[in-house]
Amino acid sequence: MQKQVLNFNETCTYLELSQSHLYKLTSTGAIPHYKPNGKKLYFQREELDQWLLRNRMDSHDEIEQKAADYLISKGSVKL
Repeated sequence: MQKQVLNFNETCTYLELSQSHLYKLTSTGAIPHYKPNGKKLYFQREELDQWLLRNRMDSHDEIEQKAADYLISKGSVKL
């Protein structure tokens, strides 16, 4: 069973980030984190996974399919 709450060093390893970069992400509020005693940083694995998977980029096939669906729905293309 994997830990659900990671400390700072575990998070650096999990995300493959340097300590300085992770500190920058926490100080700017770019990544979800917790400071229960005001000093040590902790991270929830599920929130980190969601953060990693944000801003999904569609594949070329998905973009072409959306374009074709749009043109068909507007009546620009007749089958």
